[in-house]
Amino acid sequence: MVVLRRVLVTLLLHHLVAGTETEVTHLVVPRFATAGEEVVLECYHNVPEDRLYQINWYQNARKILRFLPHTRLKLKVPDPNISVNLEQSTGQRLVLKHVQLSSTGLYKCTVVTQGPDYVIYTKALPMTVLQDTPRIYGRQDEYHIGDTAQLSCVSAMSTPPAELTWYINDNRWQAPQKYITESESKLAITRKGLSFNVSCKHFLDGEMNLRCSVKIFSIDSKPVQQTIDTQITYTIPTTECVDGGSGRCDNKSL
Repeated sequence: MVVLRRVLVTLLLHHLVAGTETEVTHLVVPRFATAGEEVVLECYHNVPEDRLYQINWYQNARKILRFLPHTRLKLKVPDPNISVNLEQSTGQRLVLKHVQLSSTGLYKCTVVTQGPDYVIYTKALPMTVLQDTPRIYGRQDEYHIGDTAQLSCVSAMSTPPAELTWYINDNRWQAPQKYITESESKLAITRKGLSFNVSCKHFLDGEMNLRCSVKIFSIDSKPVQQTIDTQITYTIPTTECVDGGSGRCDNKSL
């Protein structure tokens, strides 16, 4: 009976606090980050200072930082996937060093009030870490008219899998793509080929641009994406195509 009464009182207090709109008001988590860089996350709340007990940060279900404002004590929880800059981090501010692919996940900030009720307010947002730009394999330093160009574009590992698109002079080239998933990390590599016979029609003002575009989606269900391109350009004097279709296509930039 005593326990039930305590639970009811706690729920009532929680309702009263909620009625005053005490909450985590805003959470700042970048949708995308690049592997190796430093990332700053911020958690804003309006819990009165005299009622604030602690602030916790989580990646997915794992606690990575605990902050006790009254003692200014910061406790970093060891995690091989996360490197916290403890010196620059506070309860409101979480600074991650050298993020990696395994740093991808749902980041949550919880604000806990003083006892005996220990009311918890929380917000969470996803962050996806990108490893690198797409890589193009099979490219040659030069092409002759009539050669067969066979290239392959490979994305960095990501989750969910990236979507690849080939373009020839900004014209989309339809081709199937393959996914290779590592069972342990659940990260996927996407590969997509490009094959065509080089002809004068592929050169606009003497240039042929081959571009692989990679769309990497956020880990949540919302249609948020980051696009990264890798492009190579080949050149050929326009007059060589006019004079019979023979010529040499030189790689201008890699």
